[in-house]
Amino acid sequence: MKEKTIEDVEKYVQQVADKRGWILDPSKDETYEILVNGLRVYFNKVGYFNCPCRDSNEDRVMDKDISCPCDYAQPDIAEHGRCYCALFYEPNYDFSIPTLEMIAERRPEEKW
Repeated sequence: MKEKTIEDVEKYVQQVADKRGWILDPSKDETYEILVNGLRVYFNKVGYFNCPCRDSNEDRVMDKDISCPCDYAQPDIAEHGRCYCALFYEPNYDFSIPTLEMIAERRPEEKW
């Protein structure tokens, strides 16, 4: 398996955003860099993109619901304007407002 680079991951998350009608933070700030690097590191470790903000079982079947974009991204974006990680946003998100509020975990506890 070829290791993913930061550029590979950035291309992937942009494709996801485009396909889903979402956007990425245009500032490409430190949070964005941490998330993209987390996706890269995780992919290179286990072979799939796992939500960088959630603990993994390192089992693709068990982690299906948290493979990026996770099953919870769409409802989080619909309700809060962004996903749990703050990687993906709704197209009209107001980036002038700091994203300090935490989004409640939607993943059922038994899957942790």
